[in-house]
Amino acid sequence: MASDAGFVGKVEPIIMQFYSEPLQKFRLAGQGLYDGPQPNNQVDRERLVKYFDPLPMWYEPLEQQRVDKDAYPFFALTQRPRFLYHSWDSQNVWLRQIMAQNYMYMNARKAAEMGIKDFDWIWVESHNGKIRCQVKTMEGTQEDTIWTWNAIGKQKGAWGLKEDASEATRGFLLNHLISELLPEKAGERRVTNSDPVTGQAAWFDLRVKIWKAAPGETGSWPQFDALKKLPGDEYERPNVLRYDARSHEKN
Repeated sequence: MASDAGFVGKVEPIIMQFYSEPLQKFRLAGQGLYDGPQPNNQVDRERLVKYFDPLPMWYEPLEQQRVDKDAYPFFALTQRPRFLYHSWDSQNVWLRQIMAQNYMYMNARKAAEMGIKDFDWIWVESHNGKIRCQVKTMEGTQEDTIWTWNAIGKQKGAWGLKEDASEATRGFLLNHLISELLPEKAGERRVTNSDPVTGQAAWFDLRVKIWKAAPGETGSWPQFDALKKLPGDEYERPNVLRYDARSHEKN
């Protein structure tokens, strides 16, 4: 039935390999027992032995092992809106009608305990930096977790938007909170803040603290200078949204 419906390509058993021979080879290399390439320093050897387990395992994320959990009691997550995945290269005007500002979502009961309500502005801080953003409360998230949609916040001038567009003045990114490197550890070189097996950036390992912004503290923060228009980009901003890789400048 699954094959007939197109869910799987063939009518054959699907075998899940709980024991991964490739991971075991990496572990053996860390132990000095592999006849292939060997890691050239002790830190990498220890990482292979500890994390490249051929059987399913759980370990505390690397950054969380080095962050004070009392000082940063919340987990912060970000996820990409599905409609942006399907329209990423077109970046057309209809995307703004679906969502032109993101919010930080948090558990309604926890927000009430902290004196935070819908549309309040809050500060969110990690060991790496802080942002100011606007809140919406919900029941469908854990009390110790906050989350937002990614890729909604824009630098002023991006997408050919006016500088006062909601994406730039109220939208925000978690990028400013996430470090590319793990917090320093005595006697160790700086290590990338990523999954030790896949190398994927650790977007879901972030711990933060939050507090309500003071009266008058509104608008997303940090803010950056507007992107510069280049010759040949004199188009009608309100009506045309166009992707131009040349206009992307790194701050």
